[in-house]
Amino acid sequence: MVLPAGIVGGLMLPVSRPAHVVTLLGLGLIAGRNVLRAGAAIVAVFALGLAAGLSAIAWGVGETPASDVLLASATLCGLVAAAGVTVPVLLAMPVALVSGVALGLDSPPQSILLGEAVATLIGTGCGGIGALAMIAFAACAIAPWHRGIVLRVAGSWGAAIAILALALRWAS
Repeated sequence: MVLPAGIVGGLMLPVSRPAHVVTLLGLGLIAGRNVLRAGAAIVAVFALGLAAGLSAIAWGVGETPASDVLLASATLCGLVAAAGVTVPVLLAMPVALVSGVALGLDSPPQSILLGEAVATLIGTGCGGIGALAMIAFAACAIAPWHRGIVLRVAGSWGAAIAILALALRWAS
């Protein structure tokens, strides 16, 4: 079975843009540090936000500052992960929702054919949810190593990348 090009392109979209990758990394580190039920709730709320953002794209919303919101969310998530604290689920859920909406709004399809554009949006949704779930699972598995220092280093790198990207964007 061969997948349509739109779905394959959509699956790759969340891991092909730096702002998306850094946001997924930071949010995945937070979800992975929480227990399995709370991490699953964070992924589910992210999926809800992503579906809302992709639906807004499908309805033709105009240009938004979604990339800046993604980088700000990545900064917040990276700093929390670098601090090594476990965030209460009620505080992590709004960040996951905003991140999902922003990632969806920052993922317009590059196709002029309606069928291919819809396939790209579906692929983007599946790819974003899958990537976040894999990062959260990996973070959960890595958390016990060396008292979580690996996750703290990854969080600090993610925050630094997001801060530098925001600084470069705002400086120009």
